[in-house]
Amino acid sequence: MKSVRQNIKDREKAFKRQRIRVFIFLIALELFFCFLIYRMFSLQCIKKDDYQNKIGDQQTAHLNMGAKRGDIYDRNFQPLAIKLKSYSLYADPSNLRDWESASQSLCSILDMPKDEILGKFRSSNYFAWLKRQLDSEVANQIRSMKMRGLAFIEEGKRFYPKGSLAAHVIGFAGVDNVGLEGVEKAYDQYIRGNSQKFKSRRDRKGRNLDPKAAGYDNITIGYDVVLTIDEVMQNIVENALQEACNKTGAVGGSVILMEPRTGEILALANYPTYDLNKAFSADEDHRRNRAIRDLYEPGSVFKVVTAAAALNENIVKPQDMIDCEGGAYTVSGRTINDVHSYNLLTFSQVLEKSSNIGITKVASRLGAEKLYKYIEAFGFNDKTGLDLSEISGFVRPLDKWTKYSMTSIPYGQELSASALHTLCSINAVANDGVIMKPFIVRGIMGQGVMNGGKDDKGLKLISQTPQFSEADFAIQFSPEQYRNPISAKTAATMTEILTKAVDDGTGKLAKVDGYKVAGKTGTAQKASSRGGYMPGKYVGSFAGFLPADNPQISMIVVIDEPKGVHTGGAVACPVFSQIATQVMQYLNLGHRFYVSNKKQSEEGRK
Repeated sequence: MKSVRQNIKDREKAFKRQRIRVFIFLIALELFFCFLIYRMFSLQCIKKDDYQNKIGDQQTAHLNMGAKRGDIYDRNFQPLAIKLKSYSLYADPSNLRDWESASQSLCSILDMPKDEILGKFRSSNYFAWLKRQLDSEVANQIRSMKMRGLAFIEEGKRFYPKGSLAAHVIGFAGVDNVGLEGVEKAYDQYIRGNSQKFKSRRDRKGRNLDPKAAGYDNITIGYDVVLTIDEVMQNIVENALQEACNKTGAVGGSVILMEPRTGEILALANYPTYDLNKAFSADEDHRRNRAIRDLYEPGSVFKVVTAAAALNENIVKPQDMIDCEGGAYTVSGRTINDVHSYNLLTFSQVLEKSSNIGITKVASRLGAEKLYKYIEAFGFNDKTGLDLSEISGFVRPLDKWTKYSMTSIPYGQELSASALHTLCSINAVANDGVIMKPFIVRGIMGQGVMNGGKDDKGLKLISQTPQFSEADFAIQFSPEQYRNPISAKTAATMTEILTKAVDDGTGKLAKVDGYKVAGKTGTAQKASSRGGYMPGKYVGSFAGFLPADNPQISMIVVIDEPKGVHTGGAVACPVFSQIATQVMQYLNLGHRFYVSNKKQSEEGRK
């Protein structure tokens, strides 16, 4: 009996445990279904947008692409840099059946080594650039192969229709739509426009489903830039400079042509130069903008600064007599020599004959502190403010001057300046004592968006046809006063002296028929990085303006390391005369879009 009761109790306990397990299972099942319901609600309602975005990202390949760059024009709206349609080839290696065969077929068309193409295939499973910015002929040749796994993206390609013209001003852009030199770099934020996205659909494994459907979103075109450069004047300057460098055997040279009353740069040239369409294969030395990046001792051209300072301080008058010591003068234990032997010269003749001794004696009356003050006032220790990658001039602080400094600096030694710095000092004489800030961009115009309307910066958009006028500028730059180192009276007196320096002095070869020219020659031995000077290596220069009584243009010519005769009067003056003669003929024919006048100059000074 006992065993029967025990069995009954055991069965009751077992049944009870089973009911508990069933209850727990049902509770767990209910919780599981509640979780599923919550999860479905969360996916379909709460986090719907997030997951849809993730799905879109997984199904779409995105690649940021630059917008098409705006164009660059000269002051008369002649195109200097334009955009062309190009095609960039990419591959989906996962869709290529035979990498070896594909790379063999493409290597000759793309002018690339077979191994390089294979390396690109191996670099990515689903997307690999093969070559950017191909022309339509090459693109059509590849399309005719009908090779699965290859596709193109249409993008803009930079083209410079004038080749090397104004190369150091315009600069160039890379394949990724970024400006790398010159105006292309300085105004890149305007020219480049907004970035774009290349888009194509792909499956869960990342393979492109429809490569031919690739396209652009929000295609934009950057702003157009209009320069102060005149294409005709630029041609005149470049041809004359190249001819001079070849004739003198010089290693290089620079010319800057400006409008002194406004600060506009009408032409800027360096030699050697390079073709902008082949910029990446050009010698790096040829790409250097010597006119604003090379520092040199200006030599006797700097006597203009010393002389103007002395006149401005009433230290000397044009007819004051200076004893030039017969061509040799010892001071502070150092002997100063003149090229020719002179005894008594008027102060005016000191400039005309370019006497080192005479200008040193005048500087001693002025004193080191005042000379240094004027050097800074003329801007030799700063940048001029040009919107390109210029560098500052250099003059040691006054407390670092040695006992020999006052026997070197007055005639342009022991300091460094660019050609632009030196020309700006001459412009102070040409423009009633005022130096206008040099600038090379007249204005910026919106080129437009493919679908019309206004750009994201709210600037006005105009027709893509280059029929422009002043009213089309979204941003326009005006003349701006930079410095005012001397009085108008001093500038007028210096003009008379510098006119004589061309008529009867060292600048005779700079004369221009029909015009009075004012200017100053310079001949400087090249400084060595080890100290002292390099024997037999000189920089010959001339800076001046015309007509002397109403300056329309100012110019500096710098010839670097001419062979044989090396004086500025012999190597730079003829270049100035040649360029100025042609430019004045051009201006007299009325081939100018914009001519400054006295009123405009006065407005710019305010």
